[in-house]
Amino acid sequence: MILHTCSWRAYRPGLGQPVRTSLGKPRWLLPEAATWPVLWEATPRGHYFGAPAEVFEDCYLEQLETYGARRIARRLAAITRQTGAQTLLLACFEADPEQCHRSALAAWWLLAKGERITEIRQENES
Repeated sequence: MILHTCSWRAYRPGLGQPVRTSLGKPRWLLPEAATWPVLWEATPRGHYFGAPAEVFEDCYLEQLETYGARRIARRLAAITRQTGAQTLLLACFEADPEQCHRSALAAWWLLAKGERITEIRQENES
């Protein structure tokens, strides 16, 4: 299984299986987006969503630790089996990965599992 992160705007068919890590669905990608799996364990929660950046990150990392790398890995493996995809795209709305939970997820995953998750950027980004 290969993992990438990306924004919904960077997503293109053929890059891999989109996996929602956002509370909402990208409406411009409906109806297909309604069928994509959701990784709730890595989806930020509403109670800290609007918090200052440091509070948000602390709460998000606490959430990831609560679920744990083993459980998240099992969930990703289940998504791989269910979809038949070998590449999963952990996606959300934020365009800038440095301002997004995707970067925190990737850094946490590298520490927890020793596996790098790379960001797929929009074609017009450098």
